Amino acid sequence: MRKPLIVYVSGAPGSGKTTLARLLAEQLYVPSISSDLIHGGVAFTNPEHDRGQTLLSVFIPTMIELSQKGVSFVVDQVLQKGSSEVNIIDKLRPHANIVNIHTVCANPIERYVDRVKSSDMPNIVQRREHLLERAVFHKENLDKTNQPLELDLPSLVVNTDNGYNPSLSEVVTFIQKCYR
Repeated sequence: MRKPLIVYVSGAPGSGKTTLARLLAEQLYVPSISSDLIHGGVAFTNPEHDRGQTLLSVFIPTMIELSQKGVSFVVDQVLQKGSSEVNIIDKLRPHANIVNIHTVCANPIERYVDRVKSSDMPNIVQRREHLLERAVFHKENLDKTNQPLELDLPSLVVNTDNGYNPSLSEVVTFIQKCYR
C-alpha cells in the first residue's frame, strides 16, 4: 500500500489558505484539517491552553495518526521559515507523501484584519480583540510566512488576489500528477 497524501496548504494569515484548502478537500474528496480549528477545539475545552503546546501535542500527532491509518487529507496552516521544516514537515515525511500548495496575495494581513473586523461569526466576535492583537504578531512575522519554504517537496504557489492563479482545476491537476 502506498503512503497517503497530505496536501499542505500554507501561506500567511489572510492569504486565502483556509478557503482554498476546503475547496481542494471537496475536489479531491478527502477530509480537511485546519490548525485553527484544532486549536479552537482545544481552547473550547481548555481556554488556558498554550497554542504552541497544542501544535506539538495535538495537531502534529493527529496528522501522523491519520497518515498511519492510511487517510489522505488536506491541511491548512501557517508554516514558518526556520521552524516548521523540522518541527512539522520532517515529522510527517516518514508517514505520508506531501505536496505543498502555498497561497500568496498582495496584502494578507490587511485581508486578515478586514475579515476579523467584518465577521459576525460568534467565535470571531467573542475573540475579536485577541485576533486583532495577533495581527500585530502576524505582520511582524510576515517575512517567515509569506513566501513558500524550501521543503524539497512538490510545491505550487497560488496567487489569491483575484480568484486563484493558477486556477482551482489546475491546482487539483498538479496535486493528482504529483500523487500518481
